[in-house]
Amino acid sequence: MSSLFARLKSGTEQQHRELETLIDPMKNFCSLDAYKTHLLKTWAFYRPLEAELAALDWSTTGTEFESRRKTALIEDDLRILGFPHPAEKDNKMVLGRTNLNFAVGCLYVMEGATLGGQVISRHLAKLGIGPGNGGLFFNGYGEKTGAMWKSFQVSATHYCVVEGQIAEAVEGARWTFEKFRDSMNREELFNHVP
Repeated sequence: MSSLFARLKSGTEQQHRELETLIDPMKNFCSLDAYKTHLLKTWAFYRPLEAELAALDWSTTGTEFESRRKTALIEDDLRILGFPHPAEKDNKMVLGRTNLNFAVGCLYVMEGATLGGQVISRHLAKLGIGPGNGGLFFNGYGEKTGAMWKSFQVSATHYCVVEGQIAEAVEGARWTFEKFRDSMNREELFNHVP
């Protein structure tokens, strides 16, 4: 494991555990209604964060950001599950810092979530949900998920090489875990699951 990824893992261990506790498959994927609520909360996190990250110039990082965006997948899943388009009120986010080192840390969390989505897909299969009927987001890149993770590891490791860059990436990852946790705790916005 590279120095960057070792630091990202150790520097976010607590935040990762806290988020995993909230995203308990036995609770969040035990029924269709629970899944819909979880997907809405995920959308409330991804949509504004991806918009902020897309405003950055990723060309120097070696990471093709556009191919990693997931908001459209979540919106497709929500539409299939009966949400024509989620309400966008109170759904803004401003990056803690607007530099690529911080953004690499954000993407570490998002790409790690894509990797973890493979496990969640197995829980969704028990509800009869797959990529074609509301489970596209958690399917990630499908069979290419592992390769996309490795590609991100290579590009991020080549981009964040000095201590200052690594420290900012860890800060970005912590910030992202915390924002994701906050989104999972926003019950007031998601009381009207059809």
